[in-house]
Amino acid sequence: MNIKLLSYYINEKTPTYGNQNSFKLQNLSSIESGATANSSKWILQTNHVGTHIDFPLHFCSNGKSSNDYKPDFWIFNRVGVIESSIENFSNELDKLSEDIEILIWKSGFGQFRNDEIYWKSQPVIPSFFADLIKKKLPNVRIFGFDMISLTSKLDRDEGKKAHIKFLCDHEILIIEDMNLNDINKS
Repeated sequence: MNIKLLSYYINEKTPTYGNQNSFKLQNLSSIESGATANSSKWILQTNHVGTHIDFPLHFCSNGKSSNDYKPDFWIFNRVGVIESSIENFSNELDKLSEDIEILIWKSGFGQFRNDEIYWKSQPVIPSFFADLIKKKLPNVRIFGFDMISLTSKLDRDEGKKAHIKFLCDHEILIIEDMNLNDINKS
């Protein structure tokens, strides 16, 4: 079995959307200091830290949360991978089998994860991608990619529209900030 880690480890250098409210780790007790056990407090001042899933409740007032999905929702038999720029996305999407349940898009932008451009100037993902995906892949339940968010800081309005299209209109969950360094189309 070939297993690949698709998420990043969270630490105090993890980029966040807008590079604000970063992850903080506070040590509460330490064996080295005489305590019985090591213990720490994780402070997440945003719901946008590291690889994560956006659920419909994030943008839809009556949307589902993680608790609303049964275990079998998370079993995928047909995974599709696109490796392309935004401009070639539609052409690559057309090459996939229509029975895909989870779509992973390797845009190449993940190479900038440790640079300011990653959170400050990622490409704008157009909201119509949700319609394209649902039309071509009617069984798709999740769309994941290697950018910090579906919303680029360069066009927040379009990002909001994209979130609503994916999460509310089509109920396609979003996985943001995926580690796709070891993923290839084949």
